Amino acid sequence: MKLNQNLQKIKPSGIRKLFDLAQNRKDIISFGIGEPDFITPDHVREAAKKAIDDGYTHYTPNAGFADLRKAISQKLNDFNHISVSPEEVLVTAGGTQGLFSIFYVLLNPGDELIVPDPGFLAYGSQVSLAGGNPIYLPIREENHFQINPDELRQLVTKKTKAILLNSPSNPTGMVVDLDILEQIARIAIEYDLLVISDELYEDILFDGRKHVSIASLPEMKERTISIFGFSKSYAMTGWRIAYLTCQEALIQELIKVQQYTAVCPNSITQRAVLYGLQHPQETQRSVDFMRESYQKRRDLIMEEFSKIEDFTCLAPEGAFYAFPNITKTGKSSDELSMVLLEKCGVATVPGNAFGQYGEGYLRFSFATSLEMIHQGLERIREGIKQL
Repeated sequence: MKLNQNLQKIKPSGIRKLFDLAQNRKDIISFGIGEPDFITPDHVREAAKKAIDDGYTHYTPNAGFADLRKAISQKLNDFNHISVSPEEVLVTAGGTQGLFSIFYVLLNPGDELIVPDPGFLAYGSQVSLAGGNPIYLPIREENHFQINPDELRQLVTKKTKAILLNSPSNPTGMVVDLDILEQIARIAIEYDLLVISDELYEDILFDGRKHVSIASLPEMKERTISIFGFSKSYAMTGWRIAYLTCQEALIQELIKVQQYTAVCPNSITQRAVLYGLQHPQETQRSVDFMRESYQKRRDLIMEEFSKIEDFTCLAPEGAFYAFPNITKTGKSSDELSMVLLEKCGVATVPGNAFGQYGEGYLRFSFATSLEMIHQGLERIREGIKQL
């Protein structure tokens, strides 16, 4: 069959490969899939049940319920300091669907979009599926996994359409420093570029850090598409809901894509997250509890890494991922991840699943219990001794 040639550029998910292998064994401790192990907060789940009873079982407006868009715009004004109207909000069926819609709207054949490497593996693949060319920006450990603005500037060409940011980062767990954000903003303004800002992990920050949205910086609102979600903050990965904000003219184009793909976000999910937004104190208690739990897990996994002679790791600043350097083991990330799975019963994700510059690392999701972190790292410590 003659299929879409863009599909030939796409590789299967490196995360799912290890996940699928691990499903065949009952003794596996998994640090693989990046999703909260918490259940969605009680009041949000109760709101979903009520929505079913109230008959919210039909199509919704393509862009999402009007009252939800209004509540989201208020949150963006109050928390993210982005001056947003409800008409500048689009509710999507998850962050991945929202990102693909953005790429599809923005990119013509040959357009370039700069993406971080290592970075969330969907970025480059979705850019290619949309017909654009992903240009990979090295994110190096020696720079504390921060973007180097000089390297970013060197990648800009006449074909560059946008820069993609992710903070806190999947897979490195790092938060982009404010001064780096300001330099990226200056580059975007100088070269008249858009910025796509993936802020799905905005609520999961450690050591007292505060989240900063690049769209809140001077002259950046009109050239930024910011994407947020509930999957991580509210532990709602299976509910499939996220939202984005940008200038209204772009929202109208994005609605066209949504009309003919997802049609609309899930009706029940929309009512549930609306209730969460309308009861901020109750919701914040749940978010804070999860964040504090992740901080304890971050601290424990760093303590356990320090006991493994051939691992070094920068302390994650946000999200729930650690990205240890494993080059001292003498094995590639693919090789070591398979050894840990087969010999130790521990599932991780090889760093090269996130790009060329992810080689030499493994990604650990510490969205699991303290007990599992301790047991899993103890297995690895003993396994590494036998290599």
